[in-house]
Amino acid sequence: MNSPEGALPSGALSSDVLPQLDTFSGALERYSGWGWLVLRSENRLLLTTDHVVSAVEMPAGVGGEVQHYLAVRMLAGPVVVLPSGRWLVLTGSADSASQVNLIRLRARGALTHRLGTLVPLPPSRIDGGGVRWLGAVPGGGAGPALPPFSAVVAALRAVTETAGLR
Repeated sequence: MNSPEGALPSGALSSDVLPQLDTFSGALERYSGWGWLVLRSENRLLLTTDHVVSAVEMPAGVGGEVQHYLAVRMLAGPVVVLPSGRWLVLTGSADSASQVNLIRLRARGALTHRLGTLVPLPPSRIDGGGVRWLGAVPGGGAGPALPPFSAVVAALRAVTETAGLR
């Protein structure tokens, strides 16, 4: 990005800073339009899990099987891919989930983010790289359809029981 002589100090803005700012602003506006509470912190957009949206974090391999299981039942929803290789499957609220289901998920290597937990949304940058959507940016004006939390629990149980993890 070139600015007139003297308008900005040399090297004050690299050529990719302004597009990144536009991307953050646009994403924040889109997420807010979906009814999600999103906080901005430096180079991160953080979703506050609440009575509308929760997230189930799992390894990518299992996540792919869970997403396929949900897709053939027309229940697949948005997935956030973390630089660590783990996936965040966004779901309807898990705030009233039973402790038994939370323990079952944990035993299968999955973590449930609910009740005000902050999780990163694209285009955040966290340790190790950028956060991105799996596939295209989800949703429309009203936001993406979120699978029920119970459907994700059932999918994870089904794909891990098939693999012999009970």
